[in-house]
Amino acid sequence: VSRRFLSHSWQLPQVPLSHTLEDALIQQLVPQQARLVESQQQAEEVIPDLLAARVLGLDCEGVSLGRWGRLCLCQVATQQQVFLFDALRTGVIEALRPVLSSAAVTKVMHDSREDSSAFLSQFDIELAGVYDSQVAHTMMLERQAVRPFQISLNELLKQVLKLENEKEVSLGHRMKKDPNVWFYRPLREDLLTYAAQDVMYLPLLHQRLCDQLGDRTGSRVMSRSQEYVNYAHMNLHLSSPKAAERRGLRLQAMLATQTEVALYFKLNLGAHRQGVVSREEALKNFKDMHYGEIAGCWVSAWNTGGNILFLERLEGSSFTPDPPDFTSGKMGRRRGRRPFS
Repeated sequence: VSRRFLSHSWQLPQVPLSHTLEDALIQQLVPQQARLVESQQQAEEVIPDLLAARVLGLDCEGVSLGRWGRLCLCQVATQQQVFLFDALRTGVIEALRPVLSSAAVTKVMHDSREDSSAFLSQFDIELAGVYDSQVAHTMMLERQAVRPFQISLNELLKQVLKLENEKEVSLGHRMKKDPNVWFYRPLREDLLTYAAQDVMYLPLLHQRLCDQLGDRTGSRVMSRSQEYVNYAHMNLHLSSPKAAERRGLRLQAMLATQTEVALYFKLNLGAHRQGVVSREEALKNFKDMHYGEIAGCWVSAWNTGGNILFLERLEGSSFTPDPPDFTSGKMGRRRGRRPFS
């Protein structure tokens, strides 16, 4: 990586936006500069500016990002600048605690569930003040009586701002080929640019979604976004993904999406492990559920790879998890952070 990425701010490449957007609004809400933050001292220096902001864009990159993965980079966008915080440097993320846990500063995120879980399990930081753009999109579809689905950030930016990050496709292939790409240091310039572009348009997206929903303050979306933040607390009684492979095991499941023949749930058991309900009789027991809601379930079976758990709904409204397993730290959280090989 070049010296300019290590020592000071650099100019961000701009992607053409919809001609219907006012230039003044773009100038006000889309940052022009980026800066890599690699030490606790550097992080602490920018905290006052972040706390003074009304709205921030927030995103994370990592290896198997979630409860048992590794958070490697945290991107925060103000109206003037994108800060790229190196999460592998000692004390950097901890320095962000006052910002991340402040309800007074709105953090615009897209599908904050695994990010929220990573912050809680790896740094004991609980997010507050989250405005989730995926939740906002779900509310827009519900208002139109259209079945919601989990839209990607790139698709939502294209839909709302007429913007498309073309680099995302090629970098997406690279990340699939090498899942550890965010762990390597120094970070490549194209990865830093990709990470910055993932977050730099979130404040503008927030403004447009608030306008389209008639939710000027964003309070209605933020209220429902809390369900995504609470995802981090699900199934902490399970000490590992393997621990869920037990018939009759009680757990919590958050409704994520559906098809004509099945419901799919997120479980906070790793980003690649999901719950499925496909039996016709079982589906009838979930008719009252909305996207983002959590149901008490029990495991009826799992596939050979263990990445799919087949679920049935518990009878009654109360949910009491199985006794916690403390063998891997507090309520199944990982004790310490270790490097990936």
